[in-house]
Amino acid sequence: MGKDLLALFVSFAKTGSVAYGGGPSMVPLLKAEVIERRKWIGTEDFMDALAIGNALPGPIITKMAAAIGYRKAGWPGALVALAGIILPSALALLVLMGFVSLVKDNPLVTSMLRGLRPVVVAMLAYAAWDMGPNALKNRTTWVIGSVSLALMIFSPLHPALIIVAGAVAGIALKL
Repeated sequence: MGKDLLALFVSFAKTGSVAYGGGPSMVPLLKAEVIERRKWIGTEDFMDALAIGNALPGPIITKMAAAIGYRKAGWPGALVALAGIILPSALALLVLMGFVSLVKDNPLVTSMLRGLRPVVVAMLAYAAWDMGPNALKNRTTWVIGSVSLALMIFSPLHPALIIVAGAVAGIALKL
């Protein structure tokens, strides 16, 4: 059990150490680690954790870490995975806060951030592209996905309402 907990902590700390742009940008990194490299869960379980995590309040990546850690090693696994995903950025934040006023107007830092933003967008697009075939299996799921995207782009509806509507549609249509 100790070996599993250490592996969970290292994997989630590694993901938490290299992801920039918040929880959604970590999704492809986490997928590569827990599905492709470690084979702790399958794509369907990963997508279920992602869907349920999106339906709940709070950062997606912490909820996914807890869910995957729990699947691997119960409650201790959930806590260790959560600590692993949070600790790197929390420590970096504490260290960097002392330097914020010194570098916030630095042109080099501003340029670096402007270069990183498109990478984050590309990572999110890749996650959608990669998981699409497993989520969009038939005409009905394509319609749900298309309507959801249109609502997110063109309506003021909160994403949580769209998520709930997707869950209700899944139940009503017996998907």
